[in-house]
Amino acid sequence: MSVTREAFMALKQAIEGIGRDGARRFGGVERDRVSVGIPEIDQILGGGLMHGATHDVMALTPRDLSAASGFALGLVGLLSPREMPWVWIRQDAAGRELGEPYGPGLAGYGLNPAKLLLVKVPNAKEALRAAEESLRCQALSVVLLEPWGDPKQLDLTATRRLSLAAEESGVALITLRSGGHSPLGSSRTRWEISAAPSRSETEFEVGLPAFLGRLVVNRQAGAGGPGGEWIMEWSHDKCLFRQANSILGVSAPCNGSAPETPSLPHLRCAS
Repeated sequence: MSVTREAFMALKQAIEGIGRDGARRFGGVERDRVSVGIPEIDQILGGGLMHGATHDVMALTPRDLSAASGFALGLVGLLSPREMPWVWIRQDAAGRELGEPYGPGLAGYGLNPAKLLLVKVPNAKEALRAAEESLRCQALSVVLLEPWGDPKQLDLTATRRLSLAAEESGVALITLRSGGHSPLGSSRTRWEISAAPSRSETEFEVGLPAFLGRLVVNRQAGAGGPGGEWIMEWSHDKCLFRQANSILGVSAPCNGSAPETPSLPHLRCAS
């Protein structure tokens, strides 16, 4: 089902209404950054992750798609205060393949589901249109854009338009490249994510979500280095990443299976 003009205008009016409610503005905050939670990463990023910029998240392999979505939602948690609204724009194919957002799971992940505006679209053209309109609303904190695969509409011109809109408004854009392989040329940071073994304090506890994150592009102003690789855990209590014990191995077992990691609670398979 395609997005009707009436539905799109309703989204536009809802976003404009948020702005009229006097929510906090992030305009002109390219200089403002938020700590990732790991000092080494903050230093390499030049002080933290930028608002008003595009951050690209890609799964290293198809089996890492859930881990990549968990990492992207961690970036939302970093960049979006709990009282601020944020938008998640998804192509229908992403929901069919990965499951749909699950409110209690998002809350358990440290995000406020009451502040989520979920936009489901049938194709990349509608996704880009909704993302650009959303990025113009300075009352939002984050736009999470999740196209499926490598659509031809997601070219350098389109992504540059999105990046300029993010820089103008100060709203962060996170592109979650579910099923995609082609990098975006306009992103300030690009992360390649794979699942990492999770650790728990006792045998009776479920460990925190763990990721092997590779910062492969770092174009932030004042950046202190080209990138790096870390095993990170997402702390839902503090809404920060923390560096996992370096003793943990990240190599796949000899049978080639993926490292064990707890199921991420933010998505639920459609019944």
